[in-house]
Amino acid sequence: MAGELVQARGVLSIGQRLEIYFENSEEGAAGYTSRIEDIIGDELVVAMPLDERRVPVIPHTGENLYVLAGGDGCHYRFFSVHRSHGRHEGRIPVLHISLPEVAERFQKRGLFRIRVNLTATVRLVDREGKIDAPKRVPVVDLSGSGLAFVWPKSVPLDSEAALEINDLPGIGTIELMTHVMRCTRIEREEDVPIYHIGVQFQSISRSMRDKIIRYLFQVQRTQVERVRND
Repeated sequence: MAGELVQARGVLSIGQRLEIYFENSEEGAAGYTSRIEDIIGDELVVAMPLDERRVPVIPHTGENLYVLAGGDGCHYRFFSVHRSHGRHEGRIPVLHISLPEVAERFQKRGLFRIRVNLTATVRLVDREGKIDAPKRVPVVDLSGSGLAFVWPKSVPLDSEAALEINDLPGIGTIELMTHVMRCTRIEREEDVPIYHIGVQFQSISRSMRDKIIRYLFQVQRTQVERVRND
């Protein structure tokens, strides 16, 4: 995760509004509204999400969840796992989901991007279709819909880039065409600036996107373990 990691117990409370995304949610889909009804041991008891027809939405047992929580002037996001469902105090339909060790505090809402230790081979494609020589560069962060990579100079928006990432755990090689959505100049002390190039995947299959999201869950768990052991 890219923001400040905080202890989840210190920022999550009963009555807090939540927005829940399931592991297999379509990229860009709205989350399901919920709220924390109770906190019991290592579990959050949250109101049962409803779809647009007011039908309860129940994830599979063990399904990974991505959760946004409102805070005081900020937002928090964290990963959780659905454990069971039932009724709280015999009347309120609820989900029982795992209480995370940590949550990420951030200012802007949005689907999760996680910092990763990866490199990508990038070939920029200009508007005339000319393909540059490949360059191997660090990946800054990754999500189910795109990523950001380091580049030595500015890249025009609406450019395209061919990406290849090898040896991604649980996936193997990813080869995708992408669309440049942002170009951010990063100043560095006593060194030349670099640029973070944010790209959106084009025509990514549902199965590939789901594999990337599962990989991100694994990365996040590793990051949590590292924070816990510090």
